[in-house]
Amino acid sequence: MKWTEKYKVIAPLMDVNNIASPSAQLSYMQDSANCQMEHDGPSYNELFEKGLAFILSRITISFYAPLSAHEVIESESWACPSRGATFNRCYRLTRGGDVIAEASSAWALLDTKNEKLCRVGDIEYKYGEDAPIEPEMPARFRIPTEADMSFVAEKIVGYAEADLNGHMTNTKYPDILCSYIGDMRGRRVSGMSVNFVSEAPLGQRLNVYAGEYDGVHYVRTIREDGKTNVEAAIVLCDI
Repeated sequence: MKWTEKYKVIAPLMDVNNIASPSAQLSYMQDSANCQMEHDGPSYNELFEKGLAFILSRITISFYAPLSAHEVIESESWACPSRGATFNRCYRLTRGGDVIAEASSAWALLDTKNEKLCRVGDIEYKYGEDAPIEPEMPARFRIPTEADMSFVAEKIVGYAEADLNGHMTNTKYPDILCSYIGDMRGRRVSGMSVNFVSEAPLGQRLNVYAGEYDGVHYVRTIREDGKTNVEAAIVLCDI
């Protein structure tokens, strides 16, 4: 079953171009999902109290048009058919009936007590399932060698990025990643795919690498222990 929430886009979420940033739009998407979970159960907090946490594995977002401050939008979210240890969920933002952005995501449900993944069917959720969507941005990608990835910055995960689990929250990643692909003035994200390989705990030092090939910007972040944190493919367009 699809769940819809109505929002008025707030001005503090505007970026350097005076439009809602990618992270801002993802925040509205995920808030509508949290509202569905809270209404139908189990809520995120109820799962957390049981030692369970949804961890984002992969998300693909297509942004079709910019959003401005104080525009009224609707954010739609729904669970999709899932299997194994992968829980699928989709999102859609609309403005006056026009689709502004769409996203498809895959999640893992982690038992934080024993660090094991739960399987679909281990928990009962009451909000049902609907058919998935396929955003224009491809969900799966590999960073090509031609992208010539090079070190661009060091990032330390701070208070402003951390969530209840003590890790960088997934809604912060889009804007952070866009900080390493050049001047964003006059440009906006039209598509983004992010693979979450390992978490970035509060205080973690990340080395950021970036490159570009065939019109696609690529970003990879590496933790202090040498493990990849995330890999992203980002497509931009002129405003």
